[in-house]
Amino acid sequence: MTVSLLPVMAARWLLPRLPGFNEIYPHIQINVRSDRHLSNFKSDRIDIALRLGGGSWKDLTAIRLMDEEVFPVCSPHYNDGRLPKDPAAFGTERLLIDPNVPWSTWFRSVGVQVDRKLVGNSFTDANLLLEAAIAGHGLALARRSVAKADLLGGRLVRLSEHSYRLPISHYVVYPPALAGNAPVMAFRDWLLAEAANQ
Repeated sequence: MTVSLLPVMAARWLLPRLPGFNEIYPHIQINVRSDRHLSNFKSDRIDIALRLGGGSWKDLTAIRLMDEEVFPVCSPHYNDGRLPKDPAAFGTERLLIDPNVPWSTWFRSVGVQVDRKLVGNSFTDANLLLEAAIAGHGLALARRSVAKADLLGGRLVRLSEHSYRLPISHYVVYPPALAGNAPVMAFRDWLLAEAANQ
């Protein structure tokens, strides 16, 4: 069975959980296909996918897996451990930027007006963005779904309790014709259970 998902979701969400699925279903082999572009279920031979979006994909069944929110994080060693506490001051720090989740949106959501253009290194891959933050290169907006292990492991620290809820969510997506496929349905149900326990 082949699953398609974003690289950051593969590395930071699915991979740590996959041994649990293998233990329950040792007879089901999972082929992980990670890409930042949407896979074509037919030509790419995809059985099931995790997608981030509005929940509507033509000719596919989509079940909401989990909502997504972002909040500022950095390495505990950033700035020799002197971490910024006031959201109004974040704009003067070295920012790590995800073009899909702009800092300006988070600042507006927390009620902070920033009077200058926000600049910083930009990353189109959320995995690289988090690695840069872990390495102490600056402050990043982290997605809750993929930052949990780094926060629990002390590689990242959260700088504000305020989160911005993204207008999109994570979905489990598959062709309706596979609704009777036992391995695909087992994997779907396992994914939903894992997300519910997060």
